[in-house]
Amino acid sequence: MKPKSNMSIRVMGIVLAMASVALGATVPEIVTMVDQASYSGYLNDSLYTHTGDNRGGGAQHDLARNNIQSLFGSFGLQTSLSSFAYAGSTYYNVVGVLPGTDPTAGEYIVGAHYDSVNNPGADDDASGVAGVLEAANVLSKYQFKSTLVFIAFDREEQGMVGSSAYASAHSGDDILGMVAMDMIAYNPVGTYHDKAWLYGHENYPLIQDMESALSTYGGITASFGGALDRSDHAPFEWNGKQACLLIEQAVWSNPYYHSANDTVDTLNYIDYQYATNMTRATVGYLAESAVIIPEPAAICLLGLGGMALLRKRK
Repeated sequence: MKPKSNMSIRVMGIVLAMASVALGATVPEIVTMVDQASYSGYLNDSLYTHTGDNRGGGAQHDLARNNIQSLFGSFGLQTSLSSFAYAGSTYYNVVGVLPGTDPTAGEYIVGAHYDSVNNPGADDDASGVAGVLEAANVLSKYQFKSTLVFIAFDREEQGMVGSSAYASAHSGDDILGMVAMDMIAYNPVGTYHDKAWLYGHENYPLIQDMESALSTYGGITASFGGALDRSDHAPFEWNGKQACLLIEQAVWSNPYYHSANDTVDTLNYIDYQYATNMTRATVGYLAESAVIIPEPAAICLLGLGGMALLRKRK
């Protein structure tokens, strides 16, 4: 084999260095883009989570919905309101879609519910919606082989009505995994900063993948709780899809659950770092599963590099 010249080696080094930049971020690099200040901003400023707010039957319900729709649109997602009927009225899930590059590669969904029990609902479940918004903000900056769908569901508190309507209407879609983020921010004085619950069917590969992502990207150890038909993942399971619920470790002892004190104004209640780590883990799972696509510039650079090396060897 003919040895490479020093010039060839230098050209190859330059090309590979340039291509590594053009290839875009790795999954761990994407996860680091999840920002606590950004998450906190969504929770405090966009979702009406302060004392006296009401996203159940109050005026803040529609205002929050409009903010979510506007934010999805600002991220460049294909954004829509998906209507459904309940108790004689029309309600809407807010949907943002990041199309994949391969229409045969299926889709992954992350969702949370923006309605509340006539209270500010800071933890239940604006905390999850803020996570979906930050996930959409970060992941929309990249291209993936599979489609990513971000959904803010309505009327979860009346029995997962919005998610049931969506899951039924899309039962024929190739949904490969669905993660519901419901109550991800309550952590009593940092007690459970490194623990969370995962609920779903034990035989789902999704459960193992989320356990791994929680550990790798969030520094969180998951406790597996089995099947639990009490949040927006359940209707997807009923329609034969892999789905799971990610929820805080102290959910069953949350003293402000469904109360007027479920607000960002309650002292030592919302743990923003904990919720951000839960979001990082979910983003890591989605980025790994959907498969990030290299930027076109990388392919071009590699091609040019190959031609340059061929010319040097002739």
